[in-house]
Amino acid sequence: MERFGTSTRQDIDDKRRNIHANKTQKSNTLSATLFREYLTSKDHEADFESFTTQRVDEALSHFYLDVRKIDGSMYKTSSLESIRHGLNRHLKAPPNNKVFDIIKDAAFRYANMSFDAARAELKQAGKGNVQHYPIIQESDREKSDYLIKSSMIQDYFCRRGAENMHTMTKSTFALKTDPDTGMRYIEKILDELTKNHRGNDKETTSGVMPEATGSMYCPVDSFIKYTDKLHPDCDRLWQRPRDCFVDDDNEIWYYNAPVGEKKLKTFMSDLSLSCKLSQKYTNHSSEQQEL
Repeated sequence: MERFGTSTRQDIDDKRRNIHANKTQKSNTLSATLFREYLTSKDHEADFESFTTQRVDEALSHFYLDVRKIDGSMYKTSSLESIRHGLNRHLKAPPNNKVFDIIKDAAFRYANMSFDAARAELKQAGKGNVQHYPIIQESDREKSDYLIKSSMIQDYFCRRGAENMHTMTKSTFALKTDPDTGMRYIEKILDELTKNHRGNDKETTSGVMPEATGSMYCPVDSFIKYTDKLHPDCDRLWQRPRDCFVDDDNEIWYYNAPVGEKKLKTFMSDLSLSCKLSQKYTNHSSEQQEL
């Protein structure tokens, strides 16, 4: 076997594209399509990828202020920001490979001034609102012991929705003890590729989950009990729960089957209904609880 590989230009471009998650690539394409449709509607050339920086700056300075939804209504500020970032990524990605940055570079000063003006206009029109997710109430936490044990990883490690949770295994986290204080804690020991940290060497979204001595909701005790009840023949951290079981020391609570990605995305919503909680929660509610 040869020591070094041989990468063609196509190989390099393909691997650079894969730095971004599929949803991000789709967002880039949608942003580019929208900008192209706008240019066409104004009787301009649509191949903006071949424009000079000055021409891109000029076109964007109008686009940010003029862009609308299909029904003619305004976008929210978050949507406009998403479109802007999507265009920036599209221009930088293969096969365009632009070295400029439409957000940071001084060459796009007029476009960015228009963007700031458009964002201010949208906020004045009530399009700058942020969606807030309900925080899990203490009374609802008391209703479900399973809620405590199964949502704690999201609570402390603040994942975006259920991103990559379906790939977690029993080895993703480890129980450790602080040598100075003797305090136990759970630490994430396996790095992974996340939506917002695709090319970084280290993931920066995770921390540690410390014990709460004397609390019935101690996350470390809950984590230990949860993992003890998992099926021994399945390596996944999230497994399909059995239809019924008793809280016995030797009882296994889960089938030898992992929970799929789609099911994990609706985990909190499904749990809210099955446990008859006071309101319908989402996976983001767990994040809000800790934030």
